[in-house]
Amino acid sequence: MTKLVIFDLDGTLLNTIEDIHDAMNEALKENHLPKRSIEEIKYMVGSGVDILVRRALPQESMDSFSSLKESYLKYYTKYQKNKTKPYDGILSLLTSLKEHHIQTAVLSNKPHQDTIQVIESYFGNHLFSYVLGKKEQNQIKPSIDGIIEIKKALQIEQDILYVGDTSIDIETAKNAFLPMIAVTWGFRKEEELKEATYIVNHPNEILEIALRSF
Repeated sequence: MTKLVIFDLDGTLLNTIEDIHDAMNEALKENHLPKRSIEEIKYMVGSGVDILVRRALPQESMDSFSSLKESYLKYYTKYQKNKTKPYDGILSLLTSLKEHHIQTAVLSNKPHQDTIQVIESYFGNHLFSYVLGKKEQNQIKPSIDGIIEIKKALQIEQDILYVGDTSIDIETAKNAFLPMIAVTWGFRKEEELKEATYIVNHPNEILEIALRSF
């Protein structure tokens, strides 16, 4: 019986928030707009670049969207490896899942090529069976377009878990009728994750759930 765990990226596998925060504040500064705190940025991420940029803009400055997006993408390319790192225990988890013949995939709202580059940089090419970011033909999460693509590519229809750190991830899992593991080390507070099937405080718990769930 085939087994698969699909992971969100930012806030689940990688702690990217400081680099996102630094890049956005440089972009805001360049566009003569007020900076944002790291706590504000945590609640702006999760739904792709366009929505991040819109949320970062003051309401009266929406006409600066294109300029701010261009600036942000420029600075994020420059800053994205400064402070980003895998959360403690993630590499061990991924290795253990592979040893137990449980396939893994990544589904992110980051642009597709950025997602591939980030995964290769921090995890190499051997730990994930499929890596998927936002493609032009796919809608961002909570759409299940990405999950459908992953399932087709890996030819897996059952025995799938979804892992993420936000309400967007919970909604995605619900839309796909998948059991959801919410992690508490990401960008949201635990009380916001109560609708998940499971809530975990350490990556080891994901392995335990995966082994007993299938």
